[in-house]
Amino acid sequence: MALIQPPQVRRLQMLGTLSLLAIVIGGSVLIFVGANALSGRKEKDELGRARPPGQARFSVGHEWSIQTWIAIVGVAFALLSYGFTEAYVHLFDTWASRQAQHSNGLDYARYLNSQPRAPVVYGLRGFPLFITLRYFLLIMSIIASVGYKFAIVSPDAWIKENFHPRLIEFIKSELSAVKNGSIVSEPEPWINDFPLYDINRAFIHFNQVAQEPPYAANMSLPPNGLAMVGHANCFSTSRADQFYPGDVGTLHTREVVLVANGSVGKGDFYMTEDPGDWHRMETTSTNWFDPPRRALVEYRLAEFGSLQIQWAKKPNKSSESWRIPVEHRSLYKMELATAEVRRYVRDQNCRFLPQAALSFLSFSNDTFEKSITAVMPSWGNITATERFNISDLMPQYGVWLDALVKSPDTTLLSGVSAIIRAVMVSIKTTKLLDSENLKADFLPFGEERVLAPAESFRDAKYPFYVGWRENKNTGSHIGAAIVFIILGCFSIMVGIYRIWLGPPALTSWMGQHVFLAGTEKMALSNKVTGLASGYTVAESDLGKLRLSTRKGGEEDAMLKPSVSSDGQQSDSEETKNKGRTGQ
Repeated sequence: MALIQPPQVRRLQMLGTLSLLAIVIGGSVLIFVGANALSGRKEKDELGRARPPGQARFSVGHEWSIQTWIAIVGVAFALLSYGFTEAYVHLFDTWASRQAQHSNGLDYARYLNSQPRAPVVYGLRGFPLFITLRYFLLIMSIIASVGYKFAIVSPDAWIKENFHPRLIEFIKSELSAVKNGSIVSEPEPWINDFPLYDINRAFIHFNQVAQEPPYAANMSLPPNGLAMVGHANCFSTSRADQFYPGDVGTLHTREVVLVANGSVGKGDFYMTEDPGDWHRMETTSTNWFDPPRRALVEYRLAEFGSLQIQWAKKPNKSSESWRIPVEHRSLYKMELATAEVRRYVRDQNCRFLPQAALSFLSFSNDTFEKSITAVMPSWGNITATERFNISDLMPQYGVWLDALVKSPDTTLLSGVSAIIRAVMVSIKTTKLLDSENLKADFLPFGEERVLAPAESFRDAKYPFYVGWRENKNTGSHIGAAIVFIILGCFSIMVGIYRIWLGPPALTSWMGQHVFLAGTEKMALSNKVTGLASGYTVAESDLGKLRLSTRKGGEEDAMLKPSVSSDGQQSDSEETKNKGRTGQ
């Protein structure tokens, strides 16, 4: 025994389940795509904001490729194309059914001339309104099939992105003037990372500020301290470019930082003609004193990790033996710390440091030697002083340092900074203090402080990038997203409207018309013979098609043949009572 289907299921089957699903699913996908883009819009200072104006990054799936999203939207429009085609047929059949149920019946010639395969130029001999609607849907389908591809874009987005540590190369520090073997030959950072530059590569200065406006760095005072970080490089020809030309932002890393903390020497000190264990230089610049005068500058390593620098006014040359007072002596103690280091990202690289490039996380409370052991425990029992015999390195950089200090435009600040940089790079040259990204669970100096939101991003995993990213995000034009939502809502409404209309009594299926041609419901004239070739339009006065005006459920609306007592198919009694017309 055949299963009896519920009326609702039967109704959907008669309407075309696949076409209803196509128009509803296609519309839902467009609504999702549009809402996904609009929900991705962010305020001016929020992560995820996009540029240029008028574009938005997808909230979900922004990391997917443009091709993926074009495919998704393409499937949606393909479903809608099928769904709207069937919706048009349904609407046409419903209208034709109601015309056939009127007393005048349906003009069958115009009905035939309105069919998609009718041999007409435009369809004026049919029902022009429906012909125009069909052509409109065709044109809109063509426009949509091309236009949606331009709706999906790759906007620049302000994002936070985690990086793999291997993507950041740290270049070894060397006691030379020029870095050789790199992609582009350039001076070593210790040579030209000057105190006032905002594009330094490894050194950050903590300068003393003038007491009067504009409160800039005081060029006649030594720096309070320096910090040396890793010399980073994010561009390499051996791998795919990590950054694109339009990427502008900041790279955040967590590193071990070498810090030189300055203090003023207490007491009275003097210079004599014999420098002793001091390294002495004479400036050509007179900017060290006011009134201007040349200076004698000396420095030495009093103990491991302890640098002393002093300067005095140059004595009279006529004096063979002299003893002059030191104008100032500074002591710089080396120590290690962990810090978040921020670097500019420009031109596909991360070479340069902003002035506010550091946020210290923790400092070592041990001696400099023990601090080094905490960072490099694999060095065993070898003393740090044996590994860092900086005095032996002095001749290697002495010539370059002399040139920096003796430059005619060298100020007190830049001269003292050059000496500190030279000593710090001497420590880094041994490569015992590589500034590679530290593992998250490695805390060499104990618990680290949590940075405030104004300083960085909480719960961030180093290294990470914050800034504009191109070719890494997918989104949509905001105008297109709105159109997607409107079209999606309209599509679902069309699907609901089709269900409300229900199945028509007269369909466009040829099988039904074959049956109707053999009944009294269809009264055709002799002009029907002109249709034999299949390439001739139906002439007017071809005949009328009349259907019953009976109303009810789907089963009642369907045309049914009546069967005579001898088993032969015959017309219903209602049709026989109507008689034939149009002959």
